[in-house]
Amino acid sequence: MSRTITVVTPENIQVTYRVAGIASRFMATLVDIFIQILMILLVLMVVRITAGVGSFGGFSASSIVSGVGIVLITFVIPLVYSIVFEMLWAGRTPGKRLFGLRVVREGGYPINLLSSIIRNILRLIDFGILPLATPLVLFGLPGLVCIFFSPAYKRIGDYAAGTLVIVEAGVTPFSERRGADVVSASVRALMPAVRNLDRLTAEEYRIIRRFTARRAELEVVVQAAIGERIAGPLLQKLEIDVPIHYQVQYADMLEAIERRYAEDRGVL
Repeated sequence: MSRTITVVTPENIQVTYRVAGIASRFMATLVDIFIQILMILLVLMVVRITAGVGSFGGFSASSIVSGVGIVLITFVIPLVYSIVFEMLWAGRTPGKRLFGLRVVREGGYPINLLSSIIRNILRLIDFGILPLATPLVLFGLPGLVCIFFSPAYKRIGDYAAGTLVIVEAGVTPFSERRGADVVSASVRALMPAVRNLDRLTAEEYRIIRRFTARRAELEVVVQAAIGERIAGPLLQKLEIDVPIHYQVQYADMLEAIERRYAEDRGVL
């Protein structure tokens, strides 16, 4: 089964993503569960410390804290944890960030609040937690089976929310850096100046991508000449105002644009 999927982004650019498989998603989930367990233990510790504390308006402090603790343990931490992080970190929880994964909507759109809520509420079904008279727990079997048979490695929550879990381009603590992924200091210095990427047309992006892919095969003089010819009009179009001190920096600028686009969208 292919681990890549090609979509058209909101900017009408065709890009390829590598979807996350069972192993990486399972490990990311374990990390997130571990963090949630630590948070639950912290809540339990606070509840225990407040036991026996005085009362407020007829209610004991310990009963109030215990009630809040029960809500946190049973609802807020398991559900809101993932939603909050996916909103703050553009589709990444701590576990996903550690393993270089990101949740996006189909079509390359960033995840939004509604899709995050849907996929995380349905996580209960993916985990196989069925609220019967005697609660039944299937230890994630429904989600694993769904991912295994899905062409895009989706769990039930992903189908309902219209989301994908992709592998981000770049390096994670558990992957090796490929030579082609090494970013030079000059390119890295130019990347913060890149802006207005939504103005790129599909053809312009393909030209930039083709140039950066073959750049290492070209002589420096050729890189500089071609880079200036391509980058000149684009710098004006994207309103990128950056000083170019020597000609080969145009080639660096094109690579900065391409890499910045890839980083922002997790494009391969």
